[in-house]
This record gives sequence, structure tokens and C-alpha cells, in this order.
Amino acid sequence: MSINIVFNQPGKVLFYKNSLNDLGTIAKSFGKKTLVVTGKTFAKKYGYIERIRNILESNGLHVTFFSEVEPNPSIRTVERGIKVAKKEKVDLYIAFGGGSAIDAMKAINVVDSLGGKVTDYFYPNVVEDKVKPMIAIPTTHGTGSEVTKYSILTDTENVRKIAISGPGIVPDIALLDPLVLKHLPSSISASTGLDALSHAIEAYFSKKSDAMSDIFALESVNIIFYYLPCAVKGDMKCREHMFFASLLAGIAINHAGTNIAHGLSYYLTVSKNVPHGFACALILSEAVEILSEALPEKTERMAKKLGLEVEYSKTLKRNIKNLLKEVGAPTNLEEIGFHREDIGILIEEALGYRRNLENSPLKVGEEIIKTIYENLFT
Repeated sequence: MSINIVFNQPGKVLFYKNSLNDLGTIAKSFGKKTLVVTGKTFAKKYGYIERIRNILESNGLHVTFFSEVEPNPSIRTVERGIKVAKKEKVDLYIAFGGGSAIDAMKAINVVDSLGGKVTDYFYPNVVEDKVKPMIAIPTTHGTGSEVTKYSILTDTENVRKIAISGPGIVPDIALLDPLVLKHLPSSISASTGLDALSHAIEAYFSKKSDAMSDIFALESVNIIFYYLPCAVKGDMKCREHMFFASLLAGIAINHAGTNIAHGLSYYLTVSKNVPHGFACALILSEAVEILSEALPEKTERMAKKLGLEVEYSKTLKRNIKNLLKEVGAPTNLEEIGFHREDIGILIEEALGYRRNLENSPLKVGEEIIKTIYENLFT
């Protein structure tokens, strides 16, 4: 096998306990006026609003909070954040939260830095220009958004997921403090952990993958299968490992992207409010057999890494389905409110996510999509 690699991972990663305490020292080297983007509940409930404010202000920064980000952030929420950022004339962005807060921060920053409207930057446009400095502080072990070039928003009017992407929106600093995971509810531990699994497996079976991205993806998958069940039970050592796995998977998709599972899952989330990680992993539990059979040599390498038995594709599929059950995730479409008569609309919506589908190692058309959805009703 010849090796062909073009690999670029911008941004600096800081991963250690109590790294949040170093935020002020890090931030003041980037700017003076900062907008801190958070969700509506977590940061306030556990005292992080005041803690972050004190850390930043004691280092001479002027701090404004935008704490209106919902799960699966909408375009309208981002537009409100842009107004705040422009009014405050910020020169530094900080996100504290899950992937939603980090993605919202990226989108707000793009428009504030480069002008125009949010819609000007939707895929297939690519953000090449560097925006204002960003520090991303994840509070879940799933999205990997702290190291990616993606910002995924929800168009609530058209019931669609929309992507802003490009090297210009990778955060300058990814600050991972494993101690923030102590507050993570088990259900979110499960859903975000499964999101990381989807990232890693899809990146591995991506058309854009190479020997370098495969290293990150394989190690992430190996960690997740072992540590996600105990992370969901609240074991902090396991959650620390999952934090690392999520980071690795984020680096993998930053390079190789996602494909079938994400493309077929978005409508599940926007139409039924299914947590993103649950939706992705549910689709992945069927799609993985198709992906792995398309790339038998890569499947064998993954199987050896995971210690799987023969019939690798079917064993990998079975292991994912068993993991879904073990962590309390839905295992079929009926559980999340769909019926067989919905297959038509599911296929129609999935076909609209060409950005993901075209990144698959095989051509994904209506028949493959139909097969995946039908198998999730049995």
C-alpha cells in the first residue's frame, strides 16, 4: 500500500486537570474584550459563569456572556449573538459548553469578523480567511468541535441542518479540563460518546481518509468501546478517557469528514429532537456493515485493533448494536417516533445531505438509504 498524506491540524490543544484555571493567562494573550458563549443552563447551574468571569476579569479582560445557545443551535440564535458581539466590539471569543456552544461561537465569529450574513457562509462556501481568536472549552466528551473546521446549525424554518466549514474557523486553543465532566448527566454522556464513535468510524471509512487520520480514528474507536459504558455510569477515569477519544475523533473528522451516518441522522434530530449522538449511532449501527464491506482491507485492520472475530463486518455491526443497548440508546426508529410510512420522507431528506453522502467510499443512492432505514424498523 502506498502512503499519500496531506495533513494539517491547526490550533493548540491543552488537555489536563484544572486547565480551566489557566484560562485567564491564555486569553489575555489574544485580546482584551471577550464574548463567552455558553448554553442556557449548564454553565450557570454549576457556577461556571461566575468562575469564568472571575478568572478573566482578574487577568484584565472585559467579559460579556451570551448564554442563549440551545441544543442544535438555530440560525436565529446565532444572529442574536452577532448583534451582541458587534455591540460589545469583542476581539476574542470563548465557548464553554458542548458542541452547540462551540459551533454557535464559530458562526457568530465568522459574521462578526468577515461581515455579511450567516447565510453567506453556508456550504458549499468555504471559510478560508482567519477570524478573530477563539478558545473552545468543551464540557461533553463527544463532538470534538474544539478541534474541527465545522459549525453545524439548524435551519428551523426549513427543518434542515446547515454547515459552515473551512480552515478559518478552527479554534486557536482547545482547552480540555476533564474535571468539568463530573457534572455530565448519564444520558448526555451516552449520546455525546456515541457521537464520538460515529465520528471515528465514519472518518475511518471516509473517502478522504488516509494513514494519518486512520491512526486517530482507530485509537478513538478502541477507547470508546472500552470506556463509554463506565463513563455513562459516572466513573471519572472513564470520562477522562472518553474526553481524549472525543478529541481524537474530532481530529479525524477535521481531516476526513463524516458520511452516511451523519447524513441519514440529521432529519431524525431536527424533526423529532433526538439527541444528535443517538441519531448518528442508530444509523451507524446499520450503515457500518455497508461501509465496512466496501473497504474489506480497512475493515480487517480495524477488526485486529478491536480484537474482533471472523465475519468482521457483521461482528462490528453487532458490537455497535450491543453498545447502544448497554448505554440506553434507542436501537430502532419506532423508539424515536417514526413509522414505516415515514420511509419516503426519510429518504427524501437524507438525499439532501450530499456533503456527507458523497464522502462515502461507495456511491450512496436511494436504494442504500432505503435499506438502512428499513432495517431499523425490524
